[in-house]
Amino acid sequence: MKDIEPRFFDTENKILAHLEWEAIRIIHFDGSHTDIADAYPKYEQPQNFWMQKYFDNGSDEHHGIKSKITRKEYQSLHDFYEALKPLLKPKKKGKALKDAKHRTAQASYQREQLGDGFIEGKPELFKDARDVAKYIADMGKDEAIFTDQLAQLLFRHKALELSDTQIQTLWNFLDNQVEKHLKLDRVEAAILDEDNKNLYFMWGKIKREYPKGDTFTWTTKEAAAKCGCSRTNIAPIMKKLEKLGAITLIQPGKAGANSPRAALYRRDA
Repeated sequence: MKDIEPRFFDTENKILAHLEWEAIRIIHFDGSHTDIADAYPKYEQPQNFWMQKYFDNGSDEHHGIKSKITRKEYQSLHDFYEALKPLLKPKKKGKALKDAKHRTAQASYQREQLGDGFIEGKPELFKDARDVAKYIADMGKDEAIFTDQLAQLLFRHKALELSDTQIQTLWNFLDNQVEKHLKLDRVEAAILDEDNKNLYFMWGKIKREYPKGDTFTWTTKEAAAKCGCSRTNIAPIMKKLEKLGAITLIQPGKAGANSPRAALYRRDA
């Protein structure tokens, strides 16, 4: 059974390391402490430290997974790793938490202001509308194109049952998004004044993809490919854009095979 390659034994998260140790012991070594210690002698002593970390800092979610391991509810390590996935998602902190609260409050405000015009439970409709807005802006905001694209949106998302008031809400949203794509403001002027072609090109890519107020993920690899520059240039470029007020870094990125996370930004200009 030594061919099993643990994912968390060498990571900083020792609570997950403990849970993984227990899962491997129960699922693949029939609960034998001796057999798993023989298979992974390097970790026999450290796992005692992991266990203490679990008892000291484990959450209700961690304890729930541990109970299922003990009761042999996971038939395979695959089942165990699937159960861990929600715990691997980064928790919102700092700016990310503040942004989430702002959006929740904004949704409540819109529900109150729009009344019967509020559209509930169709996030994909609005996500698609943002992309459509970019296309309409590229076409010069022609009225016929706008109306046609709005109709296609309703058809694609099976939203023909929306009331006239709700359709007006979608119309207003789409119109506002188009205007955001067309707007040139003082921030863009400041970017132009930097006389840095990589900086301006990066901003152009962001502006084309995401309207003002949108949040977006942006990996170093993706940014370098879009900008056509070295990866080492990306961090300074993004910091400069943030300093000029074009974007806000909501959550830094994090590299890693088991918990990859792209940087999360918001377009502010």
